[in-house]
Order: sequence, then structure tokens, then C-alpha cells
Amino acid sequence: MFFVHFTMRRIRSRERDVSMENHPLRYSLRQLRYFVVTAEALSFTAAARKLHISQPSISTALADLEVSFGVQLFIRHHASGLSLTQAGRDLLGQARNLLKIAEELQMAAKEMDGGMTGSIALGCLVSLAPPLMPRLIARFTDDHAGISFRTVEAHQDALLRGLHDGSLDIALTYSLDLTEDIAFTPLLSLPPYAILPRTHRLARARRISLADLLPEPYVMLDLPHSREYFAALFDAVGSRPVPAFRSSQPEVVRGMVANGLGYSLLNFPLKSNRTVDGEEFVIKRFKDNVNATMLGIAQSRTMKPRQVVHRFTSFCENYIRRLHIDA
Repeated sequence: MFFVHFTMRRIRSRERDVSMENHPLRYSLRQLRYFVVTAEALSFTAAARKLHISQPSISTALADLEVSFGVQLFIRHHASGLSLTQAGRDLLGQARNLLKIAEELQMAAKEMDGGMTGSIALGCLVSLAPPLMPRLIARFTDDHAGISFRTVEAHQDALLRGLHDGSLDIALTYSLDLTEDIAFTPLLSLPPYAILPRTHRLARARRISLADLLPEPYVMLDLPHSREYFAALFDAVGSRPVPAFRSSQPEVVRGMVANGLGYSLLNFPLKSNRTVDGEEFVIKRFKDNVNATMLGIAQSRTMKPRQVVHRFTSFCENYIRRLHIDA
């Protein structure tokens, strides 16, 4: 009886092997990488330049990939480059994920020899990037020299698109407009605060109220979500401020304030109150009960994070939770 059972198992195993032999993979990881890079560039010329290969080579490899898949991935336009077909768009995220898994396998093999390598596609909300991202990456790479980063600073909509299509592994952002397929790990509650010129009449006050600021010229941080969030704080006092100046660059906003053009509102912890032109501003917390925003880590629920991303995520959690604003 045992012999019969053992024989049947061997027959079924051999049938599976034969089935795999009859349906071998007809594409390579190299072709998938060419596909992803070309899909991002939407140009054979630009993709070939980035991959350091000839344009005919990449064109031939992608034509072979289309034959292997049995679908058209690109629409070729004679004068205006390429565009993705619906099939190309559908397969792009899966191709990125498969390349990441292949990288994970290579990294796991190298870890057996004691090191960790890999690349992380890190997105960060544009207003958070200058005070947060450089120091965060520098501290992490101090202990993980084999890990590289591709960084993207963007608005919330672009960050969420990057997580959805797999071009980003992780995004440092606020808990704003998140969809169900995005996992968000809250790390730090950030209450808003005012910045004022050093010589402002309220500069010596320990805390100030929103009503104190209404008559003053307002320098708006003109970014999606930020402008609405900060303006809505004033609804409790009955009137929203009219901006005297606007800028989408946080450093320009701080510079305008430090040079006496008005006050502004921010919420991310700052290490310095001196601007790039050498001027200074002061930070004032509010007496009012104001709504805080939540800073955290956003990731796609549909993409399995690689080990190197797990490691960086854990580091971010410990680092960001230690941040604070000096009152």
C-alpha cells in the first residue's frame, strides 16, 4: 500500500514538472525592467539613455515582450513618443512588484553574508521634505550603507498615485484624503503654530490667539490641503484671513515673515528660526483649541513590502515619534 501511494505521488509530481516544462516563462526580468523604465519615460530614446543601451535593443526587447504576453503594451506615435495601452497600465504595477520581489531575493542572498542592500522609492509631502527627509535618510544610511533611495517630493494626490501604481514604496505625509487601499501608520500629532517677525508686537507673548492675528497681514503657504486647513482654523473666530502674500515654497514663506511682511501658520517641527537670508522669526503656540494634523507613513495595501522597506519603516517610526516643537 505504501509503495502504491508513494508511486502515485511521484507520478503527480512528474505531471506538474511536465506541465511547467510545457508552459515555461517566455519573458525575462530584463525585459520587465525595460518595460517599466520605458513606461515611466514614454520614450524609447529616454529609456535607452537611462538604461545605457541602444534604442533598437530596447525596442526589440519590448516587441518580444508583447509577443510573449500576447497583448500590446504601448501605442507608438511617430512624432510624440509612446503612450501605454490599457493592458500596459494594468500590467505596470504587477511588473514593478515582480522586480521588487526579485530584488528582495537578491538582497536575502546577500544578507546571508551579513549585509543589507536594496533601493527604496520614498515619497514625501513637498512641505515636509526639507525639514524631514534629508536628516531622516542620512541617519538611516549611517547604519545601512548598502541601501539607496529614489526620492519624490510631491503633493498628496501625486503621492497616493505613486503608492497605487507601485512607483513608491512608502510616503511620509498627513492623514488626508486616504483611500481604503492605503494603509496609514500615524506617528505624530502636529498642532499648528504661528510664526511672526522677531520685532512683531506679539513676539514677546507666551501664547497668542487666532483673533490676535486677524488684523495682521497673512503670508499663506499656498499648497493643496495646507491652505484650506490653515484657513479653516479661523472659522472658530468668525472670519478667515485674506492673504497679503502667497507662496508654495515653505522657505519663501518663512523668509517673508522674517523680513516683516506678515505672519504665517505652520505645523511641522522646526530646528531653526533663522532663514536662508540670515533673518529670524519667532514661533508662537496658540491659546485656542486648534485641530492638529497627523503625520505618518502611507503604504499600499496591495503591494507586499520588501524587507528593506520594513527596516526603513521601523526606523521612521522611532525617528519621527521623537520630533517635537519647542514652545
